Amino acid sequence: MEEKNIRKNIQSENRCYESDDLCCDIPHFDSTNNETKTTVNIDEIQKGSNKLYIDIYVPMDACACEWSQFMNLIFSILTPYIKYIKHDTKNLNSDEARKLNLYNKCVVVDNKKKYTTSYALKKDLPKLLKEKGLIK
Repeated sequence: MEEKNIRKNIQSENRCYESDDLCCDIPHFDSTNNETKTTVNIDEIQKGSNKLYIDIYVPMDACACEWSQFMNLIFSILTPYIKYIKHDTKNLNSDEARKLNLYNKCVVVDNKKKYTTSYALKKDLPKLLKEKGLIK
């Protein structure tokens, strides 16, 4: 719901609303308190959110037939928990992947745990979300 308000503010010609503390990057004057309110950058809000960060590494420079089934399996696992997850798809054939010693399609959770099979991710995902306090 918070993200909807943020998008609404951005789409409204960067105008700020009195009822919302989270608005555009333009400082505005609050006449009720005679003070200038500072606003919050949307990127800072998203970084500060308490979500599980998931990076999906696939060979994006290869034919999609090489990795589309893997992506379908991963997203079928992530979808029930998607509001607790921030995900990104990254190229397996990149410097970043080489630094992490990744050579096969895989999922990296919070830059710590690596999963090469959808079964292992499906088994551990609820535990990881509980550890982070996102689900009970």
